[in-house]
Amino acid sequence: MRFITAIVAAAVAAVASAQTPYFPFSPEGACVAACTSTVGKTFFALYDDVDETGPFFLTSLAYTYERGSPTTIQFMTQAGTCMTPCPTAELDLYRAQYPLKLKWYQANKSASLRRRSNE
Repeated sequence: MRFITAIVAAAVAAVASAQTPYFPFSPEGACVAACTSTVGKTFFALYDDVDETGPFFLTSLAYTYERGSPTTIQFMTQAGTCMTPCPTAELDLYRAQYPLKLKWYQANKSASLRRRSNE
């Protein structure tokens, strides 16, 4: 199981290393990325918080940034527990970027709704 987790983490980290103007944030690291991906997929099989051009990117971010919802509380609790052994540098970057990503999500989440209404 740990081997699979390590492979998933490496793949997520490789994809996440591409920072773009659309989503201008640095990847927090392989451990944090593996936790959000693994936990996210327990809630939503198509969870993808890495590919900002993908159809489920904003939907996936909602699990982290729709504050106060029961699903977000569950997601954050499980992801936080998973992240406990992650390197301090990754956790520090996650904490530093969280409020910035939250603000970005709030400003951009309606794009997902517009996209769905045009389909």
